[in-house]
Amino acid sequence: MKTLKPKEIESIRKASELLLKSKNAVVLTGAGISTESGIPDFRGESGIWEKYKPEIYGSIQSFLRDPSKFWKMAEDIAPTLFSAEPNPGHYAIASLEKMNIIKAIITQNIDELHQKAGSIIVYEVHGNINRFSCLGCRASYNKEQVLRKVKKEKSPACNYCGAPLKPSVVLFGEQLPNFEKYMAIDLAKKSDVMLIAGSSLTVAPICDLPLYSLREGGKLIIINDEPTDLDERAEIVINHKTGIILPLIVEEIEKIKAEQESITYD
Repeated sequence: MKTLKPKEIESIRKASELLLKSKNAVVLTGAGISTESGIPDFRGESGIWEKYKPEIYGSIQSFLRDPSKFWKMAEDIAPTLFSAEPNPGHYAIASLEKMNIIKAIITQNIDELHQKAGSIIVYEVHGNINRFSCLGCRASYNKEQVLRKVKKEKSPACNYCGAPLKPSVVLFGEQLPNFEKYMAIDLAKKSDVMLIAGSSLTVAPICDLPLYSLREGGKLIIINDEPTDLDERAEIVINHKTGIILPLIVEEIEKIKAEQESITYD
């Protein structure tokens, strides 16, 4: 484990104070928080899109031409996605929401780990791997139903109309779900603090959300293993694992609150 530097310890304290003073703080999470649960990143040097070219396996056009390509990739990566469990970073965010410090979570991840950790107000801007729908009659299927089908069918099809079943995730060439997109933009505009955890801020259009917050006078806290293009505009930047830093922020907030209560009762 990377040892915390004095500057990082100070940044944790400042981030905690900023969140405590906030009125409309929101969280934006990316792949970096889920890689700590063993889920491989889709992008990057050793990402899934290096092994499975998105134009062949991950675009809506290729899916409509031949769904079996997508399902071949899914056979490889789905077991890891389905078996993953939340890590301390997910639980820390759920704690911040329970404490009413965080008003909502916007996530680029499709793994539902925030909900598994106990978070309630979660907007999944890239969809969810656990839900499926028919491209013909729009019938909905759950994960268990589709897994049973995959054992028998190369490309699972709808029982009713025979059209292909597609996971409720945003493929290349697809638009983001409108409700989640506009809620995310609205939350970003209203946020006085945006806590960005595990996102490289390179995937459009979600990488623009922090800009909405900045334009309205909001402040950014960025926690990511690697630098981002918005680091210079952020109030606080901590280049470290989210699963380490987020729980420490929760601990610091609890400590500050306890000190404040102690002063009040003295």
